Order: sequence, then structure tokens, then C-alpha cells
Amino acid sequence: MTATDIELPSWSGAAHARNLASAAMRVTYKVHPHGNHHVGTSGPALLVARSESLLAGTLIHATVPRPVHVVANAAMTSALRQGMLTRAGVIPVRSEAAIDAQRIARLALEDDRAVALTGSIVNPAYLVAVTGALVVPVVLLGAEGRVPTDPPRPRSRIDVYYTDPVRITVNGDPLAVGTRAAVGERIRQILDDAEEQAARRSGRLS
Repeated sequence: MTATDIELPSWSGAAHARNLASAAMRVTYKVHPHGNHHVGTSGPALLVARSESLLAGTLIHATVPRPVHVVANAAMTSALRQGMLTRAGVIPVRSEAAIDAQRIARLALEDDRAVALTGSIVNPAYLVAVTGALVVPVVLLGAEGRVPTDPPRPRSRIDVYYTDPVRITVNGDPLAVGTRAAVGERIRQILDDAEEQAARRSGRLS
């Protein structure tokens, strides 16, 4: 795929996926969203979750107040067909470097959409550096089974925490390695703080 082949992911597909995910998660699990108003209803927003769970993208779809384009994590890529992902407005990852996924995600953010990164396939530093999008940390508690990529048992409680959005100041050339490294370190700190905050609020950290 060349740069000229890059197209925006399906907004209507993401909206439809949101409706389906909301219904499916209500039936299957006890899902409790917290702070999802932080995502907002307009403007570019980059939701970042470290969870590798197969359900990570579905839980985000189900609990946000707007359509969101989820970048498929490793579990989603392995379990679901690429055509199915594309129809749902999900951004597929076609290579280990995930260059195409990053390009599509950048295009969506520049179109004032919301994009969600789950797992570790795509580094958020590049997207933040080149678009200046707000970073919204997302913490999923109870979304994993015995193996991190597996879903939990049906009727399990799952808490989805969205914490305060953060705008990261980018100093220097956004494409420079040093600049992206500094942005990446700031994102790591933000996610660490969000995970600690979610653990405290949930009572899982005394």
C-alpha cells in the first residue's frame, strides 16, 4: 500500500460497531465505564490503553460517547478477519512495523476523529508528535482471562476508566527520533499515573 492508497476508515462502520458492542457487552459482562465524558464528542482524540485483551477494542467501542476507530491489537488481528475489522471502522495492522496502520490513524486524527490504540503494536508517540491530538488514557480492569489476550468469563465485572485528557507539548521536529522518544516517555508516565489512579478508585490498590 502506497501513501496515495491510504483512505479514511469507515465512520459509519465505527458508529455501527459502537452500537453492536454496547449491546453485546451489556448482555455478556457487567461493564462499568468511568469518566468516559473525557473522550468528548468532537475533535481529535487519541485513546491509549495498554491492554492486550481481545475485548479491549470492543469495550472501548461500547463505552465511549462517539464513534472511535480502534487500531487492532495482536489478539484482534489473530482472531478476526481483516474484512470484518475494516467494515467495523477498525484500523487493521498488516505488517509488524504497522506503518500503514499509523498512516491511517494519522489521517483519521487529522480529520478530527477519535482513534484508540490498544496493546503494544503501535507506538502512540509518533501520532501524538505529528498531530498534537489529546491523549486520553484508558485503563481496563477485569478485561483479561487467565491468559492476557483471552476474554474473562461471562458475567465478570469489567471496569473501564477514562482519565483526564492530556495535551503533550512537542518540542522539536515531530519526525526526529529524539522528539518522539521524549513524547513516548511522557505518554508512559501518563499511563502509569492513570493505572495507579484507576487501581485506587476501584479499591484494588490500598
